[in-house]
Amino acid sequence: MLHAYRFRVEFVWGHQSRIIGLSKTNPSYYYPPPTTIIGAIGEVLAKKYRLGEKPETTRRLLAEISSKILAIGVKPVNAIPVKHMDINKILAVKITGGIRYPSTRNILGSFDAPARGKTIMSSLDGNPPMIDIALVLTDIVFNIGGKRVKLYKDVLWGIHRLGSKESIVSTIRVDYSTDVGVEEGIVVTKYSFPVTNGVEPLEEIRRKWVYEVYVDPFKMDPRKSVLEAYLGGDYVTVYRVPIKIEAIKEPSIKLRISKPMAAYNIKFNGRHREIIVGRSA
Repeated sequence: MLHAYRFRVEFVWGHQSRIIGLSKTNPSYYYPPPTTIIGAIGEVLAKKYRLGEKPETTRRLLAEISSKILAIGVKPVNAIPVKHMDINKILAVKITGGIRYPSTRNILGSFDAPARGKTIMSSLDGNPPMIDIALVLTDIVFNIGGKRVKLYKDVLWGIHRLGSKESIVSTIRVDYSTDVGVEEGIVVTKYSFPVTNGVEPLEEIRRKWVYEVYVDPFKMDPRKSVLEAYLGGDYVTVYRVPIKIEAIKEPSIKLRISKPMAAYNIKFNGRHREIIVGRSA
């Protein structure tokens, strides 16, 4: 049996989900990447089940969640993401010329002011900016060091940030369903999707769709940090993400799906269907 969740989050201002592996001046993504969403779920699970904060436990938890996820996608509800860079004063933690920073002997060298990326989520209708996140899992029970950890609906209600600590969100709706159909062939989706073997974009029905490169949410390795996975190159994938440019109309795109990928047709609340694309079960 497949399990599907759809939850809606409301942003306070936007988010900082910066592209890792670049210099200190790094831009932000349009939306929180799939691995950031997995990390937000993992944070709530770790608190709820008192798993601790050891790096090896965190990696094992995130890899376990990743192994059960078949599809994960994001759809804007009433928001348009606006990327920008601004100057931030930061404390320099480094070793340069054999000197450790911050240093009381070099106060000026102990600070820096690089441009840092942020994404403002701008509302199109005057309400707080919101996005929907949908995911399909093969199981919602995870085994972490012999402890049984379950992804209940209240775990998703507990998500409070997506990105940096300043990227505050509130979960305002959570839906759960086991009415999940698996499809191949031609489908239409409104959610972000991986561009990979088995996914052929045919037509942008409504604009607009852009490309972003993420750490592959289906290949999180308990032996590697997200930074190591991104820099290694073997664990990254290209996504296409929807950008809403009209208040009423939603971006949509027609795809041809074949193995090793699949489209998941999910019925929420007995009536509303969503199509999200991911790997086949």
